[in-house]
Amino acid sequence: MFGAHLLLRKVAVGFLLVVSFTGVDDVALVFLAKDELGTTDATASLLYAGAGIGILLGFLALARFGSRWAALPMLIAGLAVSSLGNLLTGLAWAAAAALGFQTMRGLGIAAIDLGLTLHVQRTVPGNLRGRTFGILYGGAGLAAGIAYLLGGLLLNETDARITFMVAGTGGLLAAMVTAVMLRRAAERDGGPDSSDR
Repeated sequence: MFGAHLLLRKVAVGFLLVVSFTGVDDVALVFLAKDELGTTDATASLLYAGAGIGILLGFLALARFGSRWAALPMLIAGLAVSSLGNLLTGLAWAAAAALGFQTMRGLGIAAIDLGLTLHVQRTVPGNLRGRTFGILYGGAGLAAGIAYLLGGLLLNETDARITFMVAGTGGLLAAMVTAVMLRRAAERDGGPDSSDR
């Protein structure tokens, strides 16, 4: 049980680190759409919908194929994919490309949500799950607020493309650090927890 608690702490740290980078898209996307890509208000709104489209498609895919993945690999993949979506959004040459990359980000968010939820449900006692989810998602709100603050400062000093690329790169690095932490924890404990399958 102690090992499971330590693992959950590492999961929480990695999740919150990535959110503190990737949340910046809520601030920067409108500036990318209007200033960098020269689109209309309607197109900017459509870009914001891209992540939602990806989440919907991701949940549909995971409902069909998600049982083939253990929770933690799904979580790590989601952290990386959502961060990569933001990085590529910064490199988008047209609104359609940005929409595709934000949809990719949404696919990653779906994997994060399902992987995190499954891990908590399979490793945390029932009487502590509500508190655990409250801490995780309350922390995610705080991490997103940090992303908005720092992203706004970065956006003011540079531009939307650089802001997205910094956020995406930081999120990818945080996802890699999380993967290494979880791998080391699994090796120390003698392999992945069977309850996570």
